[in-house]
Amino acid sequence: MTDRINVLPVPTWNHLGVNWAGKEFSLVGTQKKEFPEENLLLSPLPSKIERIEKFPEELVHGESGIGKVYDDYVTEHANVSCFLKVKESVEQPIRMKVSVSSASDTVIGSYGIYAEGGSHVTLMQEIVSDGQVFGSAAELTRIYAKKGARVKLIQIQNLNRTSKSWNGVAIYAEDGARVEIIRAVLGGSCAALGSRASLDGKESSYQLDTIYFGDQTQIFDFNDIADHYGKSTRCDMYTAGVLAGKSSKVLRGTIDFKRGAVYAAGHETEEVLMLGKSVRNRTVPLILCGEEQVEGQHAATIGRLDETQIYYLCSRGLSPAEARMLLVEGRFSPVLDQIPDEALREELSLQIERRLRENAPKSNAS
Repeated sequence: MTDRINVLPVPTWNHLGVNWAGKEFSLVGTQKKEFPEENLLLSPLPSKIERIEKFPEELVHGESGIGKVYDDYVTEHANVSCFLKVKESVEQPIRMKVSVSSASDTVIGSYGIYAEGGSHVTLMQEIVSDGQVFGSAAELTRIYAKKGARVKLIQIQNLNRTSKSWNGVAIYAEDGARVEIIRAVLGGSCAALGSRASLDGKESSYQLDTIYFGDQTQIFDFNDIADHYGKSTRCDMYTAGVLAGKSSKVLRGTIDFKRGAVYAAGHETEEVLMLGKSVRNRTVPLILCGEEQVEGQHAATIGRLDETQIYYLCSRGLSPAEARMLLVEGRFSPVLDQIPDEALREELSLQIERRLRENAPKSNAS
């Protein structure tokens, strides 16, 4: 598959290199292989949730942020799948963990959540890899939220540095439905992510919270889109990231107010912390308006750690490493705090702390 992915809805100058993901994200060579069932771990399902054979075709509306060609590719070639029908509200989070290993180095995963009217559910998806396997993971999650439904999807990508990752999410929300996506992106040599929410129903809403940490030569590429169709719809997209070493990242964040989406509101914010002189960051906020009575805002804060703040914290007894961690935690905690598994939160926090120490300026290292 050679088609472009993560395409910016309205192209800008080609020389900026942000209109679509680079050639390093090509899916050529990602072939379907057998995937052992034991490499998919799914927590026991309560009676209020049913695992169904496939995502209902009549509920497939729209595409992911990566694009239709990618979505069709994953749907056709999937070697692992999990589709859940949520019939009533479930308080206990459902957990799904997929492992890339030497025995199964290619994951092509097709997943889905169909939430019936008024139901609530939280699904935590985690993908990891063993050792130094040269693996790849191409995943697609579809969400259909009926009237008044609440869906929270928590995605943790913690692959090793020799694996590649693609992750698409496609969302459709009816009247009063709310969908929340929480993403933590830490691993992979390169990772492409694209979400697209179709807020079709009146007063439907979407919230996307993302954190990422790139170092060494990691490359991240995001394409997140919120399409407002219904009256009084709302989206909030927040991203916080750290770039160190020779890592690079592109973030496209698009809020599109379609005609008829009166009184809709959309906000997008990104905070980028750059820890090295060789990192490359590109942020592309985009607001499209086909309707007049709307509210759209975007903001981006890009810079380095404030040495004055570090000095102040050190004067209060913290080491330079502890001061840096405290400042980064302030950016990451709104996302990490939403992960219901305490042990996993601690594991991610320790990993972030370790990587901060590894990328600390030599003169300030503790």
